[in-house]
Amino acid sequence: MISLKMSNNCIVNFDNLLKKSYKELGIHNIDNSLHHAHLITIANKFSLYFKDIKTSNPYIIVLKTIAYHFQSNHILMTKNKIYDFFVTSYKYLISSLGKTESNQLESKSSRFDNIIFEICDDVLNNYNIYDDFIKIQIPNLIVDVVAIVFFKTDPYGKKVSIFQTKSYYIAKKEALLNKNYSYPSNILVTSENLPLVKDANPKNFYIKEESVLSEEIGEFTSKSNLDSMCVLNDVQFLDSNMIFRITQITKRDYSSVKRSLSTLNKKEIKKLYDICNNYNKIIKYSKFDNIKDFKLEIEQELKRSLSDKQVRHSQISIKKIQFYMENLLDNKFEPHLTHGINHVKHNFEYGYRLAGLLKNSKSDTKK
Repeated sequence: MISLKMSNNCIVNFDNLLKKSYKELGIHNIDNSLHHAHLITIANKFSLYFKDIKTSNPYIIVLKTIAYHFQSNHILMTKNKIYDFFVTSYKYLISSLGKTESNQLESKSSRFDNIIFEICDDVLNNYNIYDDFIKIQIPNLIVDVVAIVFFKTDPYGKKVSIFQTKSYYIAKKEALLNKNYSYPSNILVTSENLPLVKDANPKNFYIKEESVLSEEIGEFTSKSNLDSMCVLNDVQFLDSNMIFRITQITKRDYSSVKRSLSTLNKKEIKKLYDICNNYNKIIKYSKFDNIKDFKLEIEQELKRSLSDKQVRHSQISIKKIQFYMENLLDNKFEPHLTHGINHVKHNFEYGYRLAGLLKNSKSDTKK
């Protein structure tokens, strides 16, 4: 039996609590020994893994642990599944906290439930227009809202009244959409919790989440330009958004991409970071098969003209971006012994620079 002594001196058995939650929440894909053991570890060390979360409530920790699992594994839920998660999370807390039938009926007639209905309606109406990076964060946002419903405090220790719930939700949603804030999609590895993480070396790999919630509800700032920043060898910077974009392009799993990135030098990682920051342009440009349409679109974006030869070069590079990324991740671009560069790689990157997807290396050097 694995249990945790909480600040209120009660012993919480997360083994049983998680198993109970799978059934009540209707979640079946994570109720197996491998995932279950991993989630127990997270729940038992939750305050060490997620420093910004202040709650010690075991039921909110269970919901946050499950939401973390969805996000870190990039599990994209359908709109129906998101609705189910919202409703069942609400019901899960009702049953777990021992609400009576009369209390439920009283709650349904309150203004508070109207606010919850409006929030749920907003989630469903907009869900399909969100990109995948936002969708995988919605379960975490839902848990924040239901935490306020029952405890009038969000999981981060911010007191929120009934009348502030909707404005809190809207502000946090907008912060996610504007990339001013993101929920951590990786565990924070520190000297305190490192023994629980296999093959981890704090000098080589750790995740740093530095977004903070200001005193005014919904105002989010970040201490870094990267939402979730991973530092490799103290000098190489990655963020979870970039890794997610690479998984979308290469069709590789998140862990595989992260391992491959750990073998690259800072210069190569910076190139991938620049390209991933232009992911939306890549998607847009990839749709153009006609060279004239492609040329028109790219020149409008760049606000300058390109020769036909440059346009064709750029289009070919963009069409083969998956090939470029996979070879870069696998260190297959071996430099020529005489010239010290790989001409195939060099030609790809020239095409990306022409399209404005990759910063000019010379200007970076000057900086």
